[in-house]
Amino acid sequence: MASKDQLDTLINNLESSRIGGDGVAGPERHESDFRMDPNNLDEEMAKVPLFMSHLPDEENETLTALQSLVFDGTPEEIAENFKNQGNDCFKAGKLKYQDAVSFYTRAIDTDCSDQALMEACYANRAAVNLELGNYGKVLRDCAKCLELNPSNVKALYRSARGLFQLDRPDEAYDCCVHCLAVDPDNIPVQQLQAKIKKRQDDLKQRAAAKAERLQKEQQAKQQKSDALERRRITINVQDKAMYDAAAIQYDADSDTVTWPVFFLYPEHKESDYIQQFDENNTFQDHLDVMLENPAPWDPEHLYSPANVNVYFENTQGSKPTLLKVGNKLPLAKVLALDQYVITNGVPSFIILPKTGEFRDQFLEKYKKSTK
Repeated sequence: MASKDQLDTLINNLESSRIGGDGVAGPERHESDFRMDPNNLDEEMAKVPLFMSHLPDEENETLTALQSLVFDGTPEEIAENFKNQGNDCFKAGKLKYQDAVSFYTRAIDTDCSDQALMEACYANRAAVNLELGNYGKVLRDCAKCLELNPSNVKALYRSARGLFQLDRPDEAYDCCVHCLAVDPDNIPVQQLQAKIKKRQDDLKQRAAAKAERLQKEQQAKQQKSDALERRRITINVQDKAMYDAAAIQYDADSDTVTWPVFFLYPEHKESDYIQQFDENNTFQDHLDVMLENPAPWDPEHLYSPANVNVYFENTQGSKPTLLKVGNKLPLAKVLALDQYVITNGVPSFIILPKTGEFRDQFLEKYKKSTK
C-alpha cells in the first residue's frame, strides 16, 4: 500500500500534465502563425492590407500581391475596375468623394480604348466635382466627355449646372437647349432650364435698372454742369474726391443750385458748415440762424447777426486781398463774381465782427500785403 507522500507526488504529477503553458488546464495549445496579440489589437489589425490606413515602410508580400491584382488584365478591364471603385466611393457619401475622384482619374489614365467607358469616367468625375464645388473642373471634364460624344446628356446637364453656379446663365441655358434636343422629356433638365431662365430675367432687369440709373446720373451731371456754366461760376478742383464729396445739388425743375458752404471765424479758429445753402438765400438768412444765440466760443458776444460782416479772400491777383460782401446779397450773386473762385466745390467765407482789435489787425494784414 502506497504511503501518503507517494500519493501526494502522484496527484501533483497528474495536475501538471493537465495544465498548459498558458496556465489553462489541459494539453498545451498550438499557436497559429497568424495569431494576433489581443493586447495590441489595433496595431495588429493595421498590418492587415484590408485594414491599412497607410502604406507600411517595410515590404508586405500580401499587400504587394493585392496591388498587382489591381493592374491585372486588359486596359479596359483595369479602367472598368477603377470606375466601379469610384462609383462605390461616390455612393458612400461625402467622406469618400475625394477617393472617387482618384479612382476615376486612375481609370482615365489607363490606355483604355473603350470610348463609352471613358465617357462615363469623365461624366462621373464631373458629377463628384459638382458636389465638391469644383465647377471649373466640372466644365473641363464635361468638355472632354462631349468631345467623345457631343450628345452625352449627363455631360450637358452637368455643364449647365456648373455654369449656373458660376453665374454664367446664358451658357447654362444653351447647354439645356442642347440637352433637351437629345432628351426632350428630361425633367431635371427642364427644371434647371426654368431656374436658369428666371436668373436670366432677373439679371436683365437689374442691368436695365442700372443702365437707367446711370443715364439719369449722367443727365443730372450734365444739367448741373450746364447750370454752373450759365452762372459763370469758376471752380478750381484740386482734389477730385473732395469735389465729389461736396455734392453740389441742382434742381432742374426750379433751376436752383444748392451749395455746401463754410463760415470761418478766424479770431476763434472756429467754423460753421452749412450743408445746403440755396443760391437764392442771402448771407443774412443763415447768419440769423447761426448767431441767434451767443456761441460758447464768443464770451464777449461780439458775433451777433447784426454785428458781423462777411468777406472772402480773392486770390486772383499776385497777392491775396480781402473783399467785403453785402450781408443781404444772395449767394448766387457773389459766386458769379470774377474774383470768386470756389475750391473743390465748397465756397467759404470769413466772418468778422464790425468792431474789435482782432478785426482791425486782420484787415490790416491784408492791406499791408497789397502795398
